[in-house]
Amino acid sequence: MQKSPKIQGTQLSKEDFLNGRHDDMIVEAGLENFMRRRPAEERLERRDEMLAEVPDDTTIWVFGYGSLIWNPAFEYDEMRIGTLFGYHRRFCFWSKIGRGSPEAPGMMLALDRGGSCNGIVLGVRRERAEDELASVFMRELIGETYHAKWGKVRTPKGTVNAITFIANHSADQYAGRRPLEEIARFIAQGHGHLGPCKDYLFNTTEHLEGLGIKDPMMCRLCELVDQELSEK
Repeated sequence: MQKSPKIQGTQLSKEDFLNGRHDDMIVEAGLENFMRRRPAEERLERRDEMLAEVPDDTTIWVFGYGSLIWNPAFEYDEMRIGTLFGYHRRFCFWSKIGRGSPEAPGMMLALDRGGSCNGIVLGVRRERAEDELASVFMRELIGETYHAKWGKVRTPKGTVNAITFIANHSADQYAGRRPLEEIARFIAQGHGHLGPCKDYLFNTTEHLEGLGIKDPMMCRLCELVDQELSEK
């Protein structure tokens, strides 16, 4: 496994998600009317529903395929590389907040139906899971982009059930399947209150490679975005 690369751009902390700073940044940017934010109670209720489905002596796993790899923003007890089945990594959501703007959106990753996805699982002991995973659900379920579901992830130490955030096709910002060249143009232009969209792409790709995971689609997008930026 290679050394983890340096992170480019903004990172939010566990406290930023727990104390509402993540939500406040949207309001301060004047973008609160461009998305439906789920109430905090609704996000944490989904956490509680999922934790209630597992025994008390179980490690709770969370699957990471994008920014959870390089900015998990919670304290975990174990990390494993793993493969999620039934979903694949794809840039399929407009980013009009965070990594883009309503006038010049970027694009963000999600897990979409079909295939498989190589990433990581982060494990938290059950007795700590309620506290640690609060920030995860506050972060991932802030809008309507994702559904939280259990997914099966194969790891070197066996298959685990992991909390997985998958694409909500009913969300207004769902963009579906698009050519890589088009995606690259939006990533190259996107810039929001969390910084450039390109940072999100490059951070994810470099950290996947640091784990020994090579995603041809992500690597090709990095090349295309570099080309877009060099032509500006």
